[in-house]
Amino acid sequence: MRKTFKKISTTMCVLGLSTAGFMSIDSTKAASDIAQALAVVTAAINISQVADLDFGSAVQGDGASTVAPGDATAGEFAVTGQASTAYTITLPADATVTMITGSGATADEQIAVNSFVSTPAAGANGLLDGSGAQTLKVGATRAALSGTQVAGSYAANFTVDVVY
Repeated sequence: MRKTFKKISTTMCVLGLSTAGFMSIDSTKAASDIAQALAVVTAAINISQVADLDFGSAVQGDGASTVAPGDATAGEFAVTGQASTAYTITLPADATVTMITGSGATADEQIAVNSFVSTPAAGANGLLDGSGAQTLKVGATRAALSGTQVAGSYAANFTVDVVY
C-alpha cells in the first residue's frame, strides 16, 4: 500500500505541474494603467514684528485712548509666505492683555488693552501679494487711567496669529 500511495502522489504532482504550464492570463479579461502621486508644497507663512503698538504718554485720570490701525503709532507686522495666497488673522481677545509697571500687583499698576483691530481686518481677510508679502497694522484701545495710576512705563506682550 505504501508503494501505491507513493505512485499516486508522484503522478498527481506531475499532472499538476504539467497543467500549470497551460494556464495563462487572458489579456482580454485584465487591464492596468498608471497614475501619478502628486503634492504641492506651499511656502510657510511667517509674521515678523516691525513696530510696537504705542499709546504714547498720558497723565493720571486721562480717559481711554484708541490707536487705529492707520495711525503712525499702530503696531506693524510683516507677513510673508506663498504668493497670492489668502490667510486668516487672529488678534487678542478682550481682557487678555494688561500692561503693567513695577510688579503689576495693584490695579493702579495695570492698564487693560482691549478692542484690538487690524488692517487687513481680523478673520479670513489677509491676502499675500504676488511676491508673497503683506503689511499688517494693529490698533487697540487703552483703558482709562485712574486718578491714582502709578507713574512709570507700562508694557505687555500680545500675540497676533496668521494661518493659511
